[in-house]
Amino acid sequence: MNAKVKFQELPWDIKPGKPLSPWTYTNPEFFELDYEAFFLRRWQLVGHINDIPEVGDYLSRSIGRDSVFVIRGKDGQVRAFQNVCRHRASRILAGEGNCRGVIRCPYHGWTYQLDGSLMAIPQDEHFPGVDKTQYGLHEVQLENYYGLLFVRMLGDGPGVAEHFGHMGRYFEMYGVENYVRCADAPDQVWNCNWKVAWDNYLENYHIPIGHPGLNRLLIVNDDLGESSSSGVDYGIFELKTKPSNDELERRYQQMSVHAQARVPAEIRNKWIQFGFAGNLGIDFYPEIVDFFQLVPLGPDKTMVRTLYYGHPDPTPEEQQLRDINIEVNNRVNDEDLTLCERVQQGLQSHGYAPGPLSGLEVGIHYFHELVRELVPVARLESAPARGQVAESNRAAAVR
Repeated sequence: MNAKVKFQELPWDIKPGKPLSPWTYTNPEFFELDYEAFFLRRWQLVGHINDIPEVGDYLSRSIGRDSVFVIRGKDGQVRAFQNVCRHRASRILAGEGNCRGVIRCPYHGWTYQLDGSLMAIPQDEHFPGVDKTQYGLHEVQLENYYGLLFVRMLGDGPGVAEHFGHMGRYFEMYGVENYVRCADAPDQVWNCNWKVAWDNYLENYHIPIGHPGLNRLLIVNDDLGESSSSGVDYGIFELKTKPSNDELERRYQQMSVHAQARVPAEIRNKWIQFGFAGNLGIDFYPEIVDFFQLVPLGPDKTMVRTLYYGHPDPTPEEQQLRDINIEVNNRVNDEDLTLCERVQQGLQSHGYAPGPLSGLEVGIHYFHELVRELVPVARLESAPARGQVAESNRAAAVR
């Protein structure tokens, strides 16, 4: 960790500036630039250390067109590698499981030790002079943050702990390092740019209209939160005491008492939401935590991955509460899917120019400033000529 790095807390009582221009959400060449800036050069969540407890256990994840896996070696250490064979680029592992002592490519059988070193090449007499020590799997940066495994494909700089700073106290309060996977959810594909989905995650302005269920359940107070120049922010929601007129939501309100003892008094009856720009949402509840992760598939297509973790010993009441929570939030995700796809359609409309951001959308303002910092060509009002976006970005970076 670089001890010299100290991210600043950002003010919320500002007048938000102009949002990103529509072309940055639709242009294929721009997509290539922000894919590298936000998905290869920033930390990506893979899973939890408790997903791979035994030697040979692995967990693979796509980041977009790139794929990584984490695996526990014979020495007990966890390492992360690019999920690509050094021979002919085949993906090696899928999903999760155990490698039973070695990592073997399913195409030609090149075999690697659990530490990534190349162990054997079938019919190696046809590879005269090949030095196996030069063809190990490419290792990528890995950080264990309260049991959460993050990888970074390219670059260097601050670690995950530095990005969260003092906000990490919440991970300790909830005991996240002891959590285990407690539910699985199918991935969804949304027909929108990943930034549309992330803009949506960052603001609560749309809740009263877009999420009537959340509006019945929660008190939204935008003063209870914080944003950091690291691209991490959080907000706190309080459960309403007035019973919802929806049966499922009312059951959640009634049963939430069964999980409150899991957390300190100061965060009881509260939901805490973290955003780690630009693609990881972390939603803390007393009974569970969910991770909302965006995986870019193209300029107008995004995979939404949801992971659920919780204490390993839930009571029957807590388990029921978890099930209700997931059902309630599945509704929210479906509502957001519709909202975000409508925005993507509108962004492609001829002559559209973005309206002003409100004081309730400061999180979007800071995210858009981060985009302009990491991909300077985003400062332009209109797209450069076809084939010139990368060159224009290089020119903008030196201004």
